[in-house]
Amino acid sequence: MVRNTQRNPYSNLEHKDWWHPEELSLEDPLLNKEQLSRFREDGFIVVTGVWPTDFLDKASKEAAQIHPAEKVAEKGGAFSAMPWYEQKDRGDDRAPDAAVNHMTIHPRPLAVVAQLMNTHAMNIRLSQSHIIAKFGAQIDRPGDPNHGNVSGDQEIHVDYGNNTLMVPPQTTSPEAIAGLCYYSDVDESGGATHFAKALPRELTSYNPERFNPPGFSGINGTEDGPRSKENINRLYETEKPVYYKPGTCIFYGLNAWHRGTPAALGKIRYTHHHVWRHRNAEWVNWQTLAPKLYGVPNRYLEQLSVLQRTVLGFAAPGDAYWTEETLDAVGQRYPGMDMTPYEQSHNS
Repeated sequence: MVRNTQRNPYSNLEHKDWWHPEELSLEDPLLNKEQLSRFREDGFIVVTGVWPTDFLDKASKEAAQIHPAEKVAEKGGAFSAMPWYEQKDRGDDRAPDAAVNHMTIHPRPLAVVAQLMNTHAMNIRLSQSHIIAKFGAQIDRPGDPNHGNVSGDQEIHVDYGNNTLMVPPQTTSPEAIAGLCYYSDVDESGGATHFAKALPRELTSYNPERFNPPGFSGINGTEDGPRSKENINRLYETEKPVYYKPGTCIFYGLNAWHRGTPAALGKIRYTHHHVWRHRNAEWVNWQTLAPKLYGVPNRYLEQLSVLQRTVLGFAAPGDAYWTEETLDAVGQRYPGMDMTPYEQSHNS
């Protein structure tokens, strides 16, 4: 798959070159055993029919009202977090009835997330909910290799880096599920998110040799980044874009490889992003310090005391989070960190 910074990156793609959404059943459970098993192996699933059509239509219109096209084009994009329409001092009393304020806590997505986490819905806690209006703008920097391309192309990555200071457990049920819902149409707006499947058993059986830190190239690592180049090349070769319509949603683990791509030139792509976590995984919280500390050199956390790290969002020694796999993976994410206190409490 070529990097899609050109004006019409999908013109040569065939049906097989896309991830196509699966229609969910209206019955309970929403996902069948085969879909759940595939999610465990691949790291993501693309579905449609999660929200009732009339409810989704209302949320789509509200998203466009929150971020009007003219303002998005002027600013080159827009971002806002839940809740919306909450400014009562401005005479705005729409918050209780706004569909966007109920998207993330609607019973149907919560039922799907509970299935994917293998837990009861009462154990789910909201960690993130925000809307992005992505605008396709042309890069105007003569002499720059990207001059004339459309901005907004990302490197392939995983999301746990800015959601938790640690790593997702791989041999247990997911402690968090992310959801990306589209309010736009790919044929008009472009900007399809690309996903790559995990290797067989990569997410269900831990392999230290396959560990890749979450950061982009150059963040928390060497000039080229600390990742396995062989694995990254494989991901770029096997990634596919999601063929989305309004209501298409990707549910994925925080260790699923994916990347954002540019919206079509002069067009806006509206998306709603969510993260739900298990109530016991308090360290998964996008609203806290994890996103900010993600860009700080590893040395900062490596040099802190156990108490200081715990206050910032690390699981304390003796917590059920610490297993052989998480001890090894966290140690690889932070090579200079003394893991002895966590190892001793796990082995005692």
